Amino acid sequence: MGTGLNVDEWELLQRNVGEWRGWFDSLDRSLQRTKRQPSLLTLEPAPSGVPLHLTLLLWPEVEGASSLHQTPIGEPEKRIVQRFMRLDPDMGVFGTGSFSRGTLHRSTWTKLYAEFGFLHGQRRHRLVLLWDGSGQLDRIVLIREFLAGSSAVECPPLEADQLIGDWRCEALLPGDEIHLAEDDLHQWIFLPDGGAFLAPAQIEPHQPFSIEALWLSSPTRLERIARRYSEHGALKSVDHQLLSR
Repeated sequence: MGTGLNVDEWELLQRNVGEWRGWFDSLDRSLQRTKRQPSLLTLEPAPSGVPLHLTLLLWPEVEGASSLHQTPIGEPEKRIVQRFMRLDPDMGVFGTGSFSRGTLHRSTWTKLYAEFGFLHGQRRHRLVLLWDGSGQLDRIVLIREFLAGSSAVECPPLEADQLIGDWRCEALLPGDEIHLAEDDLHQWIFLPDGGAFLAPAQIEPHQPFSIEALWLSSPTRLERIARRYSEHGALKSVDHQLLSR
């Protein structure tokens, strides 16, 4: 995780530079969609590379589905403008340009959240998980984004059968492999656009826990990020794997 202007991570983050069109889908605990907002996110660096300027536009939900590659009709209902001089302490960026951020220490007066941002080619698949004050998973936001001007398409909904078998981990020594069996996947929640997550529905006090997400961006490419917390609620590690076969 970056605690300042880590040049390597900052450069990796800039792989996300561009204009991204897509949807923000809010889901309830039963994975039923409660809201869909067309979106346009622009991430643009200054000529020197610092700062990064982010503008996010969100439009109200409309009947029917407009093209993901076209700006929605009408005025956006929400505009968010941010300026980044450095990586926030809660953010880690990986070699693929994918990233994760979230709560550094859970306590009785903080609400836990975790964000996973996967990047591959002209696509981004992002997932935000939010828990309420009692530690119950309260809201899920699935964000599918497509680089403006590209012909990128959505990935198929993920199913366990697509993951079962042998995978080679690019971050390990050559030849190292991981085998995913059906038993490894039965607690995972599968999502549209090739995504899935594994997270506690209820955070129990004084118990360690993990929050994980993955994205199958192609039949032969799987990316996985895990945030691991101690029994005291402190973030211990953020692990990243890029798997192929």
